[in-house]
Amino acid sequence: MQQPELGRRLTALRKEKNLTQEELVEKSHVSVRTIQRIEAGEVLPRTITVKILLEALGESYESFSTKQNQVMGTQKNLPSTNRNTLLIAVLAGSVYLISEVILSAMDISWFAGSRDWGFRMNAIYAGLVVVMVVSLVLFARGFIALSVVFENSLLKVAAYLLIVATVSKGILDVSSLSVDDMESLWILYAVISVVMGAVGIVFGVSLIRLQDSMGELSRVAGILEIVMGCMLITVVMFFISYVVFIPAVIVEILVLYRGYEYLSWPAETAPTA
Repeated sequence: MQQPELGRRLTALRKEKNLTQEELVEKSHVSVRTIQRIEAGEVLPRTITVKILLEALGESYESFSTKQNQVMGTQKNLPSTNRNTLLIAVLAGSVYLISEVILSAMDISWFAGSRDWGFRMNAIYAGLVVVMVVSLVLFARGFIALSVVFENSLLKVAAYLLIVATVSKGILDVSSLSVDDMESLWILYAVISVVMGAVGIVFGVSLIRLQDSMGELSRVAGILEIVMGCMLITVVMFFISYVVFIPAVIVEILVLYRGYEYLSWPAETAPTA
């Protein structure tokens, strides 16, 4: 169910029951600020939150949703392809996070002087890079799907830029295994660090713009991306940026999952045959 329609429907139902927001707080134990933001259409609440509010208002989730389907008509037919894309993106984000952490540890070891890995270690590293790049592409596709649903063109551009930058870094990572000129290699990594930092800042801004639809999680993810982007641009804080990278990706995975819940609403409430 889309905002602000959800907020309007909940407000109408509350007033129909002759309840104030404060009285609804007492009955549902949901904070007044949360209720205010939901009714104003500022955030998209979790399904469980809506169920709690409806229970306090004496309305069943199924009945409320069925009435909404009748009102909204075809607007409820959100694309299942976007739902599938978001679910895949959530899983891919977890794989991306794990593979990137492992690769970072291997990078530190390699740059510290243990460069004579041999064929087996090189193959493992190259394989992990491929896994990282593929999972990132699937992860970014989730944000592209969100950009379509919430009409956030900047998010779509940022997601595509992120894919290009990550693929470029992956190529450089694999190529570095056979490069002996460390000075040139450091220059290339400095350039890619600046590029990825700039992309991260744009991505962060686009996530913050998503907060009106996706709530506080999106804003937090955006701030973390901007902080990480600024660290990458300095180049010297490249490896330290991974301290921010881990919570940033975790929050972004949660944003995607919330988007999946949002698009799953019609499927959960559709009448059965």
